[in-house]
Amino acid sequence: MKAKLLLIASFFLLLSQIVVAQEQDTVQRKKTRINIEHYDKATYSKSMGDVQRLIGHVKMRHDSAYFFCDSAYFYQKTNSFDAYQNVHIIINDSVEVFSDLLNYDGNSRFAEFFDNVKLMDDSTTLLTEYLTYDRNLHLACYPDSATTYRGDKTLISCIGYYRDDIKEFSFFENVEVTSPKYQMYTDTLYYNTSIEKMWFEGPTTIINKENVLEGTHGYYLVNEDQVFLDQRPYMHNETQQIWSDSIFYDRNLGLAKAYDRVDMIDTSYKVVMRGDYVEMWEDDGLSYATDSAYAISYDGGDSLYIHGDTLFMYFDKQKEEAKKLIARRHVRFFKSDMQGKCDTLTYLMADSTIRMRVAPILWAEDSQLTGIDIDIKLKDNKVDWVLQKGNAFIISQDTIEGFNQIKGTDITSRFSNGSISRVNVDGNQAETIYWIRDDDGGMIGIDVSKSETMVVEMEKESISIIKSFKGIDETMYPEEDLQESNRYLSGFKWHDEARPKDKDDIFRRIDAEMPQAEATPNETPTEQSTEATEESEFKEEQPKRHRERKKLD
Repeated sequence: MKAKLLLIASFFLLLSQIVVAQEQDTVQRKKTRINIEHYDKATYSKSMGDVQRLIGHVKMRHDSAYFFCDSAYFYQKTNSFDAYQNVHIIINDSVEVFSDLLNYDGNSRFAEFFDNVKLMDDSTTLLTEYLTYDRNLHLACYPDSATTYRGDKTLISCIGYYRDDIKEFSFFENVEVTSPKYQMYTDTLYYNTSIEKMWFEGPTTIINKENVLEGTHGYYLVNEDQVFLDQRPYMHNETQQIWSDSIFYDRNLGLAKAYDRVDMIDTSYKVVMRGDYVEMWEDDGLSYATDSAYAISYDGGDSLYIHGDTLFMYFDKQKEEAKKLIARRHVRFFKSDMQGKCDTLTYLMADSTIRMRVAPILWAEDSQLTGIDIDIKLKDNKVDWVLQKGNAFIISQDTIEGFNQIKGTDITSRFSNGSISRVNVDGNQAETIYWIRDDDGGMIGIDVSKSETMVVEMEKESISIIKSFKGIDETMYPEEDLQESNRYLSGFKWHDEARPKDKDDIFRRIDAEMPQAEATPNETPTEQSTEATEESEFKEEQPKRHRERKKLD
């Protein structure tokens, strides 16, 4: 109750300031008399102070305004009147007001309307129980709730003002806007009906069938169905959430653009995408991030951090959940049990598979894995197996010196607790160079072997058993008998300087020479088709999105 009285007191304080301003303006304005143009019956009372009572089809005019009512008391000395029942005034070509009771002062050009008040201006209708109107200021005010209708929109507030000369409403306290497309709740709303634009201030919530937007400052373009929010707004649906410094949302295009310190979260697959610029296309089921962009897969205690010049997130539009993440150009990622570098990475959330394309390098414990393509399968948030397709190479540094190496056309590595436990080398030729030591670490020799296929059993990151099949050629060399140049398999490159050291190091640019990308010899038709489709989709998306961004910006 106290809050209500406070609101009303504030309204009348502001009203008194408006009246003072109006009185000062009136001093400069020539006063005009109210003219009585029609009535059915009239009586006169001198005892009441020269009051004339008008009854039946009363019509009066003051300047350009016309007044109609069933009856009225006209005060000639003060140039004012009280009107009763079926009150109707026409203020200008577009503004009309209806009520049960009216008090009008012709000198100040100030009107008070009571009971069943209706203000109409073009296609806008305002309903309330008490309204003031200052003809000098073109200002209508209500202190205690009103409902406004415009087109398919309904606007409700506790306090409000309307400037009919500029066609602008000001709504305060518990403002609600309802339409078939959305609902809006805010503390303060300004609505210019001539340009169909709303500005809002204070805690604001906009709800539509696609999502919910929350912010404290922004605007809404009514005809375009576009919203802009700044001051750290929040946008979300059942499975996706976006925070940023500002958000632009076009409901017709199904497009949201977020700027600066953007966090986009998919709670279904526990993926965060971050960057300083993010776009989300609802109809396409696609989001992408640029400018310091990176993603975090946080399922479990060990998070995977992925950085690329551009990140694409594809969503299932029906389920509203992430399907896959694609990182392009200068891709680097970090996880406690694996790190990597490539030029294109695809992370399929549904089956926990990561595809590394174009010059990929993967590090796991002390091992470096390279190939034309690399596929990684995760299980329980840990590496389950890795497939290196085409020119596959595994290198690990010996405990003292040299490098243990495994090479083949394709290599499949099984993992246990983050370390390689078994390696299958397939293709026409499998090769290894391995430094053999005794239990005390003493050098026994360097084993060099070749065969068509090979199975390597690993224990504690060291080779324990090598099984070779077909065309076997194996030699054990004393360390001093094997020349330095023969201690490396063809194509050997050690890229330790490129390895991300922690989650922040994924942003470091590496220009070291990388393995060359070639067509994968034994890639299945399905895989080739999938990659070609992704590339085609990407190329088709770019011109379209460029046009849309250019148009909106």
